[in-house]
Amino acid sequence: MVTLNDKVSVIIPTYNRSELLKKAIESLENQSHQNFEIIIIDDCSTDDTAEVVRGMDDERIIYLRHDTNKGGSEARNTGIKQATGSFIGFLDSDDQWLPDKLERQLKQFEGQPDVGVVYTGVQVVDEHNQPTRKIVPAYKGEILPKLFESNCIDTTSSVLVKREVLDQVQGFDASLPSCQDWDLYIRLAQVTKFDFVKESLVLFYHHSGERITTNKKSVLTGHMSIFEKYKELAKKQSKSTFHRFTLTIWKVIFRTAIISGNKETVRLSRNVLAEGFKNNRTSLKFLFYYLSTFLNMKILSYLYTQSKKNNRKSQLLSATTPS
Repeated sequence: MVTLNDKVSVIIPTYNRSELLKKAIESLENQSHQNFEIIIIDDCSTDDTAEVVRGMDDERIIYLRHDTNKGGSEARNTGIKQATGSFIGFLDSDDQWLPDKLERQLKQFEGQPDVGVVYTGVQVVDEHNQPTRKIVPAYKGEILPKLFESNCIDTTSSVLVKREVLDQVQGFDASLPSCQDWDLYIRLAQVTKFDFVKESLVLFYHHSGERITTNKKSVLTGHMSIFEKYKELAKKQSKSTFHRFTLTIWKVIFRTAIISGNKETVRLSRNVLAEGFKNNRTSLKFLFYYLSTFLNMKILSYLYTQSKKNNRKSQLLSATTPS
């Protein structure tokens, strides 16, 4: 049974972001729901993160430090092991929560014992604190088929998860170089239902500096890992779901190949398409995409550049890139 005073464990992985971390913590101090613990996992920062945390006057803060840099997912798993709350929330150290996020999410759990995850809308903000786009929730209930089409949940900073459900799927798969959040949602969707608060209650800051999604090798390897890990499960949903899953993976790999100018990666994307449409190669959609992988790299690069200049997503080159 959910009560509005349930304890929440807020897990914040951080690496060399001491100034941003301060703002993330301030957004927690302004929450209308105040029954929470703050678990900061310092993933072997080389800046003044430890000193900044020591200067924070909040007895709810638990500070843990990795001796080596292990990555965000391993840091979140460290936090999960330490957590004592009935619910787990994840806040990236460069993001912020609006004041009623936790309260609104806890209310959404009420009367829904079969719901294990509640996520929210997200406001993407640039380096100048200007809003650039909104990520609006659309799917609830049993959303596994939708998750095979794309990471429709997006950032982990938006989700609040029941502790027992998170324990059931054993947290994040830290072996993945990217797509760890997408992978977690797929596993959660196999054991519980999802719901959402539609309003944008997370500020997601798009700033300079590398995120996983800017590392081409990690993006490529992560998406291929997701394809291999879940292609059989996707096939069990329906033929159309499996095809959409294949196309989601293919577009990310194909786009990465164009950006890097790598013909081997183009061939890899072609193989993914061929496997995904093995029993339906007369599909016009398959033929269009498959033949596009034989275009000259200069032509592909030109088409991609034009689509960026026109600030629109072409049918060929658009893709949702789960992180």
